[in-house]
Amino acid sequence: MIEVEQSATLVQVTPDADRMLERIARVCYDSEDKMACDCDDGNCDACRARRDKFLGGLRERRHDSVFEHAVATFLLVTDRGITHEIVRHRLASFTQSSTRYIKYEEGMPVVRPLFTSALEEAAWRDAMRAAETAYRTMLDNKVPAQNARDVLPTCTAAKLFVTANFREWRHILKLRLARGAHPKIRLLARDIWQKITPHCPVYFSDLEKEFADL
Repeated sequence: MIEVEQSATLVQVTPDADRMLERIARVCYDSEDKMACDCDDGNCDACRARRDKFLGGLRERRHDSVFEHAVATFLLVTDRGITHEIVRHRLASFTQSSTRYIKYEEGMPVVRPLFTSALEEAAWRDAMRAAETAYRTMLDNKVPAQNARDVLPTCTAAKLFVTANFREWRHILKLRLARGAHPKIRLLARDIWQKITPHCPVYFSDLEKEFADL
């Protein structure tokens, strides 16, 4: 058994997302001229303050369609129970490692649960040893991986690429950071939040209150 750490890696994001979003949104109001500034790159203190005020107003007025123009792709490593929850967000695109084709011949990869007691951990480890033994026996006897996978546990580690626009990421984060969400997915969502927020702080930073208890 190989214990794998849960993680979120930002693979790609729309460059200069907040600047692009301001430019796009100002088309609605024919106010592109208000972006003019004496600085060379549009990133001086005055530009950032203007941009934050403008985009913040859009967020508060729920003009979220503008934020669909910016996109981010994450590589998530988590267990298959958590991936089952994430892929329910239908306005995103997903590519996940497949247990039909992957043979875990070097050891069954698992994401360690958030144990609440020593008894829980001992029971989990017993179950993992039994599952790995059954899986190995099936593979050794030429059972196809797509059949042998039926004995793999929910906490089997998986890699999942997720691409979504900023509006959908905000929706995902609001749901998965909430106190009623699974504790493990809350930690993963916090990791995503920490990496996407610098690319458009005014649209994501207010979500920090959702995980103040973590």
